[in-house]
Amino acid sequence: MKRQNKYFFTVIFAMVFLAVTASAQSVKKGTPAPDFSLTLPDGKAVNLASYRGKALLLHFWATWCPPCRAELPEMNKLAEKLASETDSKLAFLAVCVSDSEKSRSAFMKKNNYTFTGGLDASGAIAKKYGVFGIPASFLISPDGKIEDVFVGAMTPEKLASFVSAYEK
Repeated sequence: MKRQNKYFFTVIFAMVFLAVTASAQSVKKGTPAPDFSLTLPDGKAVNLASYRGKALLLHFWATWCPPCRAELPEMNKLAEKLASETDSKLAFLAVCVSDSEKSRSAFMKKNNYTFTGGLDASGAIAKKYGVFGIPASFLISPDGKIEDVFVGAMTPEKLASFVSAYEK
């Protein structure tokens, strides 16, 4: 019986690993970014096409994630800077995952964050992008291709380097 259980768990692990690997490999540099639809707190829906002509920093995070909390002040500074520029080549969109709207909204208010974003309550957007760890950031070119991917918290220097091609 123990041998059957070991075999069963090995097969299940292999299947999950292959599914995760296949999903993560489908979103890589140079491939088209998966389309998505995200409803913002004001009720407006945005999708990938909403950002055509601009590069997009698509950032996945959660309120309960310590590395996310550490990098969000810098992300907010970048988002505020981009919002103040009329001719910015880059847009910022934050996707909160594994959370509730009540939690996301309270966290944003408590920390005075103003960056554009919404809640991916079902995890559908994160799944399309192969996100299995947060924070995760995707730099999408103006023509909708994945330009770069970074999983983990970014230092201010790494963030500046990550978006440098589109910064003034």
